[in-house]
Amino acid sequence: MTEATLRPSSARSSGASGSAVAPRRQRRDLFGLLYIAPVMLVLLVVLILPALFAVVYSLLELKSVRPVGFAGLENYREVFSNPAIAAVLVRTLVFAVITVALTLAVALAVAVFLDRLTARRATLVQILVILPWVISTIVGALLFRWFFVTDISPGVYLLSQLGIEAKPLTDPTLSMISLILVAMWRTLGFAVLLLIAGLKAVPGEFYEAATVDGASGWQQFRLITLPMIKTSLTITTVVLTMSNLNNVEAPLVTTGGGPGEATQILPLTIYQQAFTHFDFAGGAALAAVALVLNVGLVFAYLRLAKWSV
Repeated sequence: MTEATLRPSSARSSGASGSAVAPRRQRRDLFGLLYIAPVMLVLLVVLILPALFAVVYSLLELKSVRPVGFAGLENYREVFSNPAIAAVLVRTLVFAVITVALTLAVALAVAVFLDRLTARRATLVQILVILPWVISTIVGALLFRWFFVTDISPGVYLLSQLGIEAKPLTDPTLSMISLILVAMWRTLGFAVLLLIAGLKAVPGEFYEAATVDGASGWQQFRLITLPMIKTSLTITTVVLTMSNLNNVEAPLVTTGGGPGEATQILPLTIYQQAFTHFDFAGGAALAAVALVLNVGLVFAYLRLAKWSV
């Protein structure tokens, strides 16, 4: 009798507790939405709506930026019938792959170096490395151009004193190298931050056990460090690829796409197609292609962000 009496009482208690928790959870979710609403509104206005407008405009026939009819895929056909676009896409791929690879290699070396420094010294080096990332992209590109790229820059002068004649603005190969270097210099601090966070998460006991077993420094790096930070490495790769596929400031300020079309990459081509040649429909079509690439990378990022070692 007692057990039968207690069971309904327990069920009522559980039901009452559940009914009390539900409103609190709803209020918490509501407050959470209110907190992120301003950020979501900004993203809607400056990112999502312009992207949607670009897709819509790429399907329209435009006269002086005013829609006069439906063009369907005609804008895409005109853009991709231009033989120069294939060269731009190849150049963009080369630029992104080399820049990401170099940035990852240098950032990993810097992160490993920082991980072995004392806190005070590591802080000083981190400030120096992160500084190019926190300043304006335009300002950073202008500083890089002034110091390394122009014919009267200190960098070119120092190379001339060593007997090396370098004129990046007139040499196609050197201009692309300059563009890659300024993009790497600009994003190095961001990559270092992500990788140093991954290194700090590796348990020190692994290295102590490896040292006891007689593993060399290279073996510890290859068999412990790299596998343990694979998530940080992968996410950094995706984010850097997205950054370089949308980098219009660096080529616009550093080389202007020249000499000739040596540094003409996709983001700069989109900008010039719309605002230099005033072909807004063609620029919107190219922007829509870039949007598809970016959405694919975003989905890759979201999937890899959940990947644990």
